[in-house]
Amino acid sequence: MRTMTMGRWRGGLRMLVAIVVAAVVVAAAPGPPAMAFDADARFAQGTKIFGLQIGGGAVNNVEEQATVSDIAFVNVTPRISYLLFKPFGAGWLRSAVEPGLEGWFQHYVSPASTNAGGLKLALRYHFIAFGRLVPYVEVTGGAGGTNLKVPEIRSRFTFVAEAGAGLSYFLTDEVALSAGYRFQHISNGDTSTPNRGFNSDSGVIGVSFYFK
Repeated sequence: MRTMTMGRWRGGLRMLVAIVVAAVVVAAAPGPPAMAFDADARFAQGTKIFGLQIGGGAVNNVEEQATVSDIAFVNVTPRISYLLFKPFGAGWLRSAVEPGLEGWFQHYVSPASTNAGGLKLALRYHFIAFGRLVPYVEVTGGAGGTNLKVPEIRSRFTFVAEAGAGLSYFLTDEVALSAGYRFQHISNGDTSTPNRGFNSDSGVIGVSFYFK
């Protein structure tokens, strides 16, 4: 049963990410002439960004533990950012760094209906040399609370850390859609026992609004 549930969630997750990435690529394909997109102006120092992402995922077993709980979840992550630095680099390495704060609201659908939430620091590194299509890599880390009770973790306090990558596509100069993958780690930092923690694969889709 656990294997079937995890398989369904992972299959659905892969399909969701694939559909959104395909939509972004299609949207980025050449079309009728349009006003040129100025990535340097869009990622200029002082730009403010509000983003909202939704996603979901399931536990993995990269550590090859003998047993893992049947954990699956959906989440919502609003993000606010402020660009402290000018774009830098040349050619394909033209880049912009986006530091921000990200809220974290996670609802577990398995093994029980329960929740987690908190606040994370987020850092997203954009590659801005490709016009409206903007690849990125990112890391997040923070803390919060949860009432999830599984053998891997049973504390109310929890740390969350993530690393991921994705693609954004600017529909307009101020609005971008995104799709990506995140590897998520949950544990309590040995503040209580048990604290084996668990790792998950997750997919996210989102929209971001850019303001001067």
